[in-house]
Amino acid sequence: MKTKSKLSAALLGAVLIGGPAAFADAVTDWNTAFENTLLVPAERGPTLPYRTLAIMHAAMFDAVNGIERKYEPLHVTDAPPPGAGAEAAAIQAAYTVLSTLRAGSQAAWDAQLAASLASLPGRPGAAEATAQGRAWGVTVANAIITWRSTDGTTTPPPPFVGSAEAGFWRHAPLGAAPAGGYQYVGAAPFLLADPSVFDPGPPYGFANRADALASAMYAADVNETKARGGATSAVRTPAELDEALFLDACDLASLNGLLRSKLPPRARLVDNARAFALLNTAWFDAVIVACRCKYEYALWRPFQAIRYADEDNNPATVPDPAWNSYLPTPSHPAYVSVLVTTRACLLEVIARLAGDCGPVELAAYHSAAYPGGTKTFESLDAVSDACVGARIDVGLQYRDSAEISQMLGGHLGDYLARNALPRAHRQCRPDER
Repeated sequence: MKTKSKLSAALLGAVLIGGPAAFADAVTDWNTAFENTLLVPAERGPTLPYRTLAIMHAAMFDAVNGIERKYEPLHVTDAPPPGAGAEAAAIQAAYTVLSTLRAGSQAAWDAQLAASLASLPGRPGAAEATAQGRAWGVTVANAIITWRSTDGTTTPPPPFVGSAEAGFWRHAPLGAAPAGGYQYVGAAPFLLADPSVFDPGPPYGFANRADALASAMYAADVNETKARGGATSAVRTPAELDEALFLDACDLASLNGLLRSKLPPRARLVDNARAFALLNTAWFDAVIVACRCKYEYALWRPFQAIRYADEDNNPATVPDPAWNSYLPTPSHPAYVSVLVTTRACLLEVIARLAGDCGPVELAAYHSAAYPGGTKTFESLDAVSDACVGARIDVGLQYRDSAEISQMLGGHLGDYLARNALPRAHRQCRPDER
């Protein structure tokens, strides 16, 4: 999968740190079970449910890998009890995390636990292996929960008020809603030691915001979004709007489903555990990278740029005080796009894990703006490219911001897929070669 190269070579200097589903394996079953609870819109949300998903898969990975020892651990380095069953460990790790962090869906977790345990194969000594595995799964899950309890995302951040200076994000005319995602600016990553190395630089390449606003590229971007992304548009086609709304409704759960569909059906449990841990912790770290950029540069949204175009000193832009974006403008800065950054990152991870061969079917959930459904794209790259235009067609982004977000996410996903959760330094068994 392609990763474009407008970003600094310094990016490569980043350092890493450590009803019930039908039984496929514990990792994919519990991934599906979590997704099923999100079919109810009230159970979803912009970020926190998916932080839980990342924690669940981190715990499942360290539980299984602690027994198999194929990869370097993410966090838990203790040894499991002798004879612990890896499948049972994964099951209990998932159940413990979800019962602790999403107890509102406890009935679903109880049902999935019963189904998962009932599907474990019976053999001599299986009961002891299951008991030891479940005990190990609890130990690992509690260690991961404790580790992430201080990651900074659950404590309300100080207010971010923005600036009244031209080109900078401001509450007006958005109202006084809290600055979204601000808590991720100082959050602790799962994988990256220093998210700041993934900094694409200021919008339009100008350290001085007035210079950026005076540029021809800025004016072209504002005018494109003004024409294409408004509540009404004479140039945006119904098909383009439908695709943009579809991609807005595709989220992390959609990409988890995509990964499930692309992994080999007979993949080893430890490899599936790594794949889903990588995908979901990469999402969390990509959110941090994107939010750090948002609040470092605080670029105003098209909603503000178009209404206040008389402030930008660019003769190629004309204010329209009545302009509205097609989708409601969120209460956080434009640059960079969290949606485009995270999608590009995770699509790159999936490409590295499973290849980018042939058509891709994506599922979108029901949202306030979209009824849900599926669409087919030519490739993972095509999905990533479509996300760029989609944010323009709903009026939430400028082209340069969206393209930089795509590049940023692609670089991040490539880096994490090649470096995170690497193989352990030991002699592999024949079946691992």
